[in-house]
Amino acid sequence: MSRIKVMSELLSNKIAAGEVVEKVVSIVKELVENSVDAKSTEIKIDLKEAGLREIVVTDNGIGMDKDDAVLAFQRHATSKLYTDDDLFNINSLGFRGEALPSIAAVSEVLLKTSQGEVGTIVHIKGGKILENKNGDARKGTQITVTNMFYNTPARLKHLSSPYAELAGVTEYVNKMALSYPSIKFRLTNDEKELLNTDGSGNLLKVIKSIYGLEITKKMLAINGSNDDYDVSGYISLPEVNRASRNHMTVLVNGRVIRNQVLNKVINDSYSSFKEDTRYPIVVIKIDTDPSLIDVNIHPSKQDIKFSNFEDLKTLISTLIVDTIKTKLLIPKIEVKEEPQLKYENLALNLDRNIINEPSVVNPDKERLTNLINFNYEQNNEYDTEEEEKYIEERPKDTLPELYPIGLALGTYIVCENEKGIYLIDQHAAEERINYERNSYLLAHPSGNTITPLIPIIIELPNNEFIKVKENIDILDSLNIKVEEFGSNSYRILSHPTWFTKGREKEIISKIFEDITNKGKDFSLAKFNDNLAKLVSCKMSIKANTRITKEAQEEIINKLRKCNNPFNCPHGRPTIIHFTTYEIERMFKRVV
Repeated sequence: MSRIKVMSELLSNKIAAGEVVEKVVSIVKELVENSVDAKSTEIKIDLKEAGLREIVVTDNGIGMDKDDAVLAFQRHATSKLYTDDDLFNINSLGFRGEALPSIAAVSEVLLKTSQGEVGTIVHIKGGKILENKNGDARKGTQITVTNMFYNTPARLKHLSSPYAELAGVTEYVNKMALSYPSIKFRLTNDEKELLNTDGSGNLLKVIKSIYGLEITKKMLAINGSNDDYDVSGYISLPEVNRASRNHMTVLVNGRVIRNQVLNKVINDSYSSFKEDTRYPIVVIKIDTDPSLIDVNIHPSKQDIKFSNFEDLKTLISTLIVDTIKTKLLIPKIEVKEEPQLKYENLALNLDRNIINEPSVVNPDKERLTNLINFNYEQNNEYDTEEEEKYIEERPKDTLPELYPIGLALGTYIVCENEKGIYLIDQHAAEERINYERNSYLLAHPSGNTITPLIPIIIELPNNEFIKVKENIDILDSLNIKVEEFGSNSYRILSHPTWFTKGREKEIISKIFEDITNKGKDFSLAKFNDNLAKLVSCKMSIKANTRITKEAQEEIINKLRKCNNPFNCPHGRPTIIHFTTYEIERMFKRVV
């Protein structure tokens, strides 16, 4: 008796669903891509409970007739491929004919569609058609998905938290909005709007909808081509960067792709302008003849192969480097306008004259110097109750008695004693001092907070806003209180008193970034340790800052009381010792 049997279509659809439909975003992706392929100019995605309860995708595309509405739920039925040649000349996003049958096999689907005349309603649950009837004549398609994975509980169990599922959907819709700025996208969850683009075709407007005004103002346009590829889009100034590659968006013929080599080319192009561990925000569009690329590699259709790949990499790298150099190395000279006599223009003209006033002093350096000097004075006042407790609990002296005799290169405190000469890196030393202090304050929170006199508003990309909201408990543990402010911003209500004065927004923004990038191995202890290091670096005196002898002595005395006075929190040495013998041997006074 034969043991091998042909699987039923329902069973094979369930198996296919495991490859096509994994999370809420998998369903949204398939439905939205179908809407794009249907020549829609408006696409609405409405979720309930992050899509775990309900997903509704509505478009104004070409719709389907009654026969196609039923046929669409049959596996390998597609309107996008007819011959072998079509497989290598793909212009559509979906083409496998597996999406709708896979979704319908593991959920309940209600399809309403029309080409502008008589509409059609198809109701399917678990792959079985429950209803097929005429509907309204509104042109376009609406698909409602409920009871996701109701008949495959193992997959249901492995769905992420609602916030994580919502963040995944938001990130995907962001990418689609960037891919198709001429399509109006609207995303809501529990009736709250998360994204709304105007469909004007202006990519920069879409970037603003996702990232906010401040980042958008620091995006640079790129545009170039070679014989095979046209490349355009926007790249961030080097100062605008993120801790992960998630904000590097590459589009090929409107399709969001993954290509590690291209991501490396893009990031390497910034290597002379930013830290290696940071990544730019980019939206790069590549247009080419479909015959030069192969997207038929994986069901996700995100992996892709290129012809003449080396030429494409060179083009992208050259465009990025040249654009950044032009912006950074060729300052824009503006002619100062004469003051206007009209009263209503007085304030505006005064501001413009101040902005354009030439100066022989580098404004960034002057601002940094003022910040350093202010913070150094402010942050060396250890007069709060928790700081006094910290000082009492410090260990006994571990450094020898040192006598400062000067400052070398504006950075190194030169000390001496009977055993030789010592060089202390003033920044590394203060960083160690502040790190141990901040670590203590994080481990022994006092609850002492301050309400900012000037409101601190932090605007985030919509998917990061969701991730921070999911982790409000981390902010609570740090005594940071926030409230939602507008669609994708937080207003800081209060924060710990020991945050560096003048750098509070920068510190809290970094905390938000760490929260959005936390992985499965997250631990609050490690998070707090990273925070202590961050704040310590921001509040410590910088190199090339000349301080008095009294300030030098204060650093030495505080360093002596540290648990580990010999290294900064990042592992660099704080102090180097030259023995008397080593010095005399260098001068050949001894053998």
